[in-house]
Amino acid sequence: VDISGYTRFIMNHKRFGIAALERRNERVVEEHAEAIISVLLEAVIDDLEDILVVNKLEGDAALFYVSCADSKAFAPELVSRLRATFGAFNRKLEALKACDGCLCEACGQRGDLRIKIVAHAGEFMIKPVARFEELAGEAVIFAHRLLKNEIPSSEYLALTHEFAQLDPSLSGFQAHQEIIPDFGSVTLQVFYPHPHEVRVRRLPLPWPWQTWKMARFFAQPRSRRLLEAGRRAV
Repeated sequence: VDISGYTRFIMNHKRFGIAALERRNERVVEEHAEAIISVLLEAVIDDLEDILVVNKLEGDAALFYVSCADSKAFAPELVSRLRATFGAFNRKLEALKACDGCLCEACGQRGDLRIKIVAHAGEFMIKPVARFEELAGEAVIFAHRLLKNEIPSSEYLALTHEFAQLDPSLSGFQAHQEIIPDFGSVTLQVFYPHPHEVRVRRLPLPWPWQTWKMARFFAQPRSRRLLEAGRRAV
């Protein structure tokens, strides 16, 4: 699972022409952007952790895996849950009302964020590295490569041929041809959810109660490092 628009979201700063103001604005935008990304990733993890295992967080992405005895029986359920994940992500995005009281670019443009999901079926290994567990194998490399693709959307669920053939009842998917370095031409089955728009209320200045809500939200110690540490502890 990968969040689209992350780099632009993190780096989008206004230029004031005054170094001190630019440094302050950059710091606020980055802090708020990271908090928003962490909350959204946590919403996706919470939505899927009863059916998938979180391996690790990679910047703006979360890597999940599952090992099951009957893949054909499990695949339709997983496809249904992955399609529903778009709703969980968008509901959390809509629920971030505390951001309405902030005038920084990250809070004002959070509605541009989307998620991309790639699902692949194949063999993999789990190897211990220090205190961590790493997924390894050709299937893992292939899944990572698929995130860099030419699918004409920033929001989609893409299934590889290996995964799609486990669920012959697929509906609502479109075939897409992709050239993946070192793997050649592959056919993906892609589902495009209905576009979701977050209506951000524009305020000339934050209202007092909205400012208080915003301060409480961003005072919470949220970061991907803390989130990742918490997941490992569980």
